[in-house]
Amino acid sequence: MGDSQPRRIEERLARELGLALVLLALALVQVTLLTGLAGFSVPILLVLAIARALVGAGTAEPVRGLMRGLWWAFYGGLALDVLGTMPLGSHAIAHLLAVAIVGLAARRFAVERPLVPLLAVAVGTVIYEGTLALIALPAIEDWRMYGLVVVAPSVLLALIPTLPAVAIVHRLVRADG
Repeated sequence: MGDSQPRRIEERLARELGLALVLLALALVQVTLLTGLAGFSVPILLVLAIARALVGAGTAEPVRGLMRGLWWAFYGGLALDVLGTMPLGSHAIAHLLAVAIVGLAARRFAVERPLVPLLAVAVGTVIYEGTLALIALPAIEDWRMYGLVVVAPSVLLALIPTLPAVAIVHRLVRADG
């Protein structure tokens, strides 16, 4: 019995390190391969973190599911911070804020319906982009123009992988569970 606790800690550390490395690889894909001509990229890490929080909210332990989504948001945000040019921690804060708000709000809805993840990702992307703007560009004068030029395309790009990402995360959580 005495050996099971250190082994569980080692397994958990290995699992977290593996998750962080996978999310770092996905961040590399996001900033290189998924970036379009206008400089917009598909925010796959944000979509995956929101999907993890939503899928986790539908499990027997919804608080634990939300916490896992927040860990995914933190690791993904840090990976983007390391690979990007924004101030260190800006993506992590924006991811955490978006996933926390969306995850807490979506707990009341049936996440199995396709509209819930789509709305959650749309709202989460608006929160994410708004947070990044407040951190990096605090002196924006025309928020309407920023919304049309930056936020709207980002939301549309985020909606593209949403349903497949939710399905994949749902399978991963069910297989892990």
